[in-house]
Amino acid sequence: MRIKMLCMMLPLMVGLGACSNDESTELCFVGDSLVAGWDTYSAFPTRIVRNDGVGGAHLEDLLTWNLDYRGKDVVMLVGTNNMGSAILNDNTRPQFIADFVEEYRHTIETWAPRRVFVISILPRNFKNDNERLNSCIQELNLALSQMVESLDYGTFVDVYDYFLYEGKLNMDYSLDGLHLNDLGYNILNVRLAKVL
Repeated sequence: MRIKMLCMMLPLMVGLGACSNDESTELCFVGDSLVAGWDTYSAFPTRIVRNDGVGGAHLEDLLTWNLDYRGKDVVMLVGTNNMGSAILNDNTRPQFIADFVEEYRHTIETWAPRRVFVISILPRNFKNDNERLNSCIQELNLALSQMVESLDYGTFVDVYDYFLYEGKLNMDYSLDGLHLNDLGYNILNVRLAKVL
């Protein structure tokens, strides 16, 4: 009877051990203003959290910050500030996407985190945005997801559709068509918590 009970409890004990190990690993958030405005400390109170979000950041800026993520769990949300004419142009979009994804890979591999969680680039509904931008972002997210899933320690957190309404960012989740309100951040909290 005791052996049977031990066999039943072993998976539970192993699971609890894994959770406590994860909770002791620093959870680092990095990216642009979407990360800077995210109350990550309150959202993940059982984790040791660090928020390295900077408003206006571009993907290529991240490596210039000399961040040390070795052995840590990293959550990345960056790229909306990289959206410009190159992604909108049918001739330049394929090269833009290839370069963007390669820069993303290089950044992750340089940091050598324990695990990385890449959040999809969100749809936009910002004033003066080109009406084709969101379909181009979807194309970029697909390429980004394929790269992230090729990493043994990578998870792509696809939240794009949760924020989409009639082809644009749902304004119920946004302050201005780009930045998120509390409801928008709650979506990020829930979707990320499911994969941590």
